Amino acid sequence: MMVKNLDERKKNILHAIIQEHIVTASPVGSRTLAKKYDLGVSSATIRNEMADLEELGYLKQPHTSAGRIPSDKGYRYYVDILMKNKGVNSDKLIKTLSEIAKDRHGINSIVSSMTTMLSEFTKYATMITEPEFKNIKISEVQLMKVTHNKLLLVMVTDNGFVSDKLIGIEEELNKRKIRYINNFLVNKIEGKNITKLDKEFFEEIEQELIKKINLSHHIFTIINKEIKELVNPEDVKIYIGGTSYILDQPEFNDIDYLKKVLNVLDHEDTLKQIIRAEKNKELEVRIGHENEMEEMQRCSVVIANYSIGDEAVGKIGVLGPTRMEYPRVISTVNIVSDILSKIISEVNK
Repeated sequence: MMVKNLDERKKNILHAIIQEHIVTASPVGSRTLAKKYDLGVSSATIRNEMADLEELGYLKQPHTSAGRIPSDKGYRYYVDILMKNKGVNSDKLIKTLSEIAKDRHGINSIVSSMTTMLSEFTKYATMITEPEFKNIKISEVQLMKVTHNKLLLVMVTDNGFVSDKLIGIEEELNKRKIRYINNFLVNKIEGKNITKLDKEFFEEIEQELIKKINLSHHIFTIINKEIKELVNPEDVKIYIGGTSYILDQPEFNDIDYLKKVLNVLDHEDTLKQIIRAEKNKELEVRIGHENEMEEMQRCSVVIANYSIGDEAVGKIGVLGPTRMEYPRVISTVNIVSDILSKIISEVNK
């Protein structure tokens, strides 16, 4: 969104209005600004400047008798030009996140805990995707019998990522067959780079196994499919936290709109649309109507990548109303991105 540069007086007034509205969630009038902010001009002058800012599209008036509130354009100008980085207590945040990394085992657990902690620090809904790795190996694979028609497939990668999948089967496998299949999978898959586990590889080992053991093609087709999904998932898991914080924001008092937002957050396909970020951007802020999804056009989303070296492997997102505390959220997201990048880089060595 293109924004026109403003003179210093208009900048100061717009900054004050946004600061006041973030705190109060109410329209802001000229008298309030004159009393609470040292703007160096009269209430009448502030009122005239506010009218100009509204005409330029930076403010809007929800009711004729009310004060003004920032528009999406006003928030964009604030984020790009006016915002001062108040930041957060970075020492406390870094210490807390570092302790999470020490106390949790496996990437899944670390990412899940980071999502929860990010929501606690920002007081908004948060999302973090599991990392998408390319240069990793399968360190362990095991098939276990759960019931007569269900098997549990567990895979562990050399960087600590754990996946498990419950598989339904039509015929019962005895212990001898399961043991044989396990040994076969260990010999064929453990230590293999996931980039080598392609369709041709699985078709080849399928034929080899069927020749060695009286195993129905249907069973191995299921196992084959689940292994491929585990090592090369089409849908990366997204951890979400802090959805209850949405209820604290007056912008979501409209029950119908609240239901729409919660419905979006309840589905991974829509979450993926929200958290989508351009890979060449370290941090992206989408405000109001900059969000493509209609349900999100009263919201703002702050998104950052976390990386291994120069390669982005996952995404971090914070979602709240357009009246978001941008300095605190952006600062927190940047810190979490840096720490998670370091943790993921260490476990991926």
